[in-house]
Amino acid sequence: MSTFHERGIGKAQKSIGYLLSVLASIGVLVSGLLKFTQNTWAMEPLEKLELSEHAIVVGVVEVLCVLLYWIPKTSNIGFFLLCSYTGGIIVGELLMDEVPVPGMIIGVMVYLGTLLRKPSLSGLSA
Repeated sequence: MSTFHERGIGKAQKSIGYLLSVLASIGVLVSGLLKFTQNTWAMEPLEKLELSEHAIVVGVVEVLCVLLYWIPKTSNIGFFLLCSYTGGIIVGELLMDEVPVPGMIIGVMVYLGTLLRKPSLSGLSA
């Protein structure tokens, strides 16, 4: 049975992992939902990248990545998709001549949060 975390990890490790994962997920989910409403804050980066006509598709991708990440049976693929999506955020920020801090923060939070909860995904565990 798939779970959100592995057995044998400490309570603090699990709690920090969940905290980071939930905060990053909320950020991506809210961004996706705001694209459905054509919110100015969410549309501004897409307009700079000349992608505003694809806002709904981008929003759907964001929401789907988060959903896959939090469904136990699909959480591993959701993790890799969310990491890939944050790479796209970073590229978009670079294309807008901005420092990619928001994308890097979300990416690190997803990565660390998940690997604290599921250390076997790193490939480093025995």
